[in-house]
Amino acid sequence: MARSGLTKSQVREARDRLLAEGRHPSVDALRHALGDIGSKSTIHKYVKELRNEDGDAGTRREDTGRALQALVDELADRLHADTDERLRQLRLDHEHALRERDRELAALRSTVATLTARVRQLEAEAQFGADEAPLRHWHDRQAGHSGFGHFDMSLLNSRSFVADASPFDLIRAAARS
Repeated sequence: MARSGLTKSQVREARDRLLAEGRHPSVDALRHALGDIGSKSTIHKYVKELRNEDGDAGTRREDTGRALQALVDELADRLHADTDERLRQLRLDHEHALRERDRELAALRSTVATLTARVRQLEAEAQFGADEAPLRHWHDRQAGHSGFGHFDMSLLNSRSFVADASPFDLIRAAARS
């Protein structure tokens, strides 16, 4: 029984596939693409015949163009993948930095509120020194009234001998002495 061998058309198809993939159609690569059938000498013979049929210079030029195009495409794909990954990482870093800044801002706002309340408290305490305790009592009692307070109250207090520490009483007491 006769053995069916490798044909030139099979070698041509395998060579064209390798060239389309951007790979060099060496004898070993062709044999592997053919499923490891055929002898290397037979594959080499068919490759040589195909070169002569296609015109050696034209095939090499096309092979070089295809190989270069495949290389450029591969590099472009790799560049785009690297760029996408870098952008993704930069976005994650940016979002993390924004969250951290928001946390710091909230802490600073809390500190400002605490310090503002403390300043108001100190200003109120400074308005009435420790030596002016009677005035502080009068001020607390007369909150919302302007001037020296109610003269009616002062007159009433002076008649009933209730000590009132209003500014009016202080002026009246100073005038008496």
